[in-house]
Amino acid sequence: MPEFGQLTRRLARDETGVSSVVIALGMTIMLGGAGLAIDIGLWYNDQRVAQSAADSAAYSAAIDFGSGDTLANATSAAEAIAAQYGMTNGSGGVSVTVNMPPKQGSYTTNSNAIEILIQKTETRLFSSLFMNSAAVSARAVALAGSTNGSYCILALDSSASTSVSTADIELSGGATVDASTCGLQVNASGADALYLTGGATLKAATLSIVGNYSVNGGSTLTVSGTKTISASPISDPYANVTPPTPGACAATNSYSYGTHTLSPGTYCNGLTLNGGGTDTMTAGVYIIDRGVLDLTGGATLNATAGVTIVLTSSTGSNYATAQIDGGTTLNITAPTTGATKGLAIFQDQRAPTSGTDTITGGATLNVTGALYFPSQTLNYQGGSSTTSLCTQLVAFRVNYTGGTKFNNTCGGTGVTGIGTTNTGLVE
Repeated sequence: MPEFGQLTRRLARDETGVSSVVIALGMTIMLGGAGLAIDIGLWYNDQRVAQSAADSAAYSAAIDFGSGDTLANATSAAEAIAAQYGMTNGSGGVSVTVNMPPKQGSYTTNSNAIEILIQKTETRLFSSLFMNSAAVSARAVALAGSTNGSYCILALDSSASTSVSTADIELSGGATVDASTCGLQVNASGADALYLTGGATLKAATLSIVGNYSVNGGSTLTVSGTKTISASPISDPYANVTPPTPGACAATNSYSYGTHTLSPGTYCNGLTLNGGGTDTMTAGVYIIDRGVLDLTGGATLNATAGVTIVLTSSTGSNYATAQIDGGTTLNITAPTTGATKGLAIFQDQRAPTSGTDTITGGATLNVTGALYFPSQTLNYQGGSSTTSLCTQLVAFRVNYTGGTKFNNTCGGTGVTGIGTTNTGLVE
């Protein structure tokens, strides 16, 4: 019988079964590698899906916001689009984040830029042997329109303008109109569709005229971007909005001195606010049935809770007009949702072209939304001011004899854009 030492040495020299161990170890590595490759392939596919979802979500949200929808609704739209790609926020390890403006990149200071971030925690089938966690992520940024390419003033009269008296937009008497962050569209044909005279000054980012323009009497026209003559007309962005039907007349349609709170409803034969009083309109639609919306005598009207003032007629005649006198103040913010979203003052499209509406010199306007007079001439007189970041004017014709400023940062205000909004992906 071999001694113990011999048995030990023999056992040490015995190589029986080594190949099985080597094969087992090799198979483990091969299977692990194959499993990891499968996981990586799945993650790569998820990455492509996440990027497509982010691109589509950003673009859709930008369209919604640029057309006047709220950021909350644009966010909901982005999440819904992402979900169509299987990237549902809060489900299956997916998170969808909407930032406006973006938190990173080249557009962090641009209030019209929307950033979409999508991240998905991945399921690890075989790769759990090699790593603790895995995730894919995607990012996209879209612009909700271009400030330099959007119109904030639209003159709708499409007839031929052959003199100052028939101009769609006229500036005279030292008028100063600052639309340097937006543009003007003039639908009139003829050589005098836009007419500047008497030392007037007009600044615009873009100018588009179906006809042509005339600059006389020491006036100045400055266009920082594109200036187009013989352009195509632009349609009325609110043509399909139906004026609400007047109801029963409110008990009072005249307020003076003191402080008053008005409620939505119908005010027959005009609404007069005068005597230096301060009046507040709660949220809703205020229908002026015939007569005049008359701010006079230093009155202040605060209507910033989401208000539309409708100028109409229940009889088909004597359509209501607006008269805002010097020394008065109008602070109004249009609703962001509903049938009259984006419309601060909304004149019935059926009002006769013979009527006029007036904002007298020295009036102070803070309007967030649209001033809409589609069939009448609006007279802006000496020194009226507009300080909101979003003030849009759509009128049959406009005559300026004072100073005013327009801005077109209208995302989330409910305002319908005039012309194209140049929405697109930028990152």
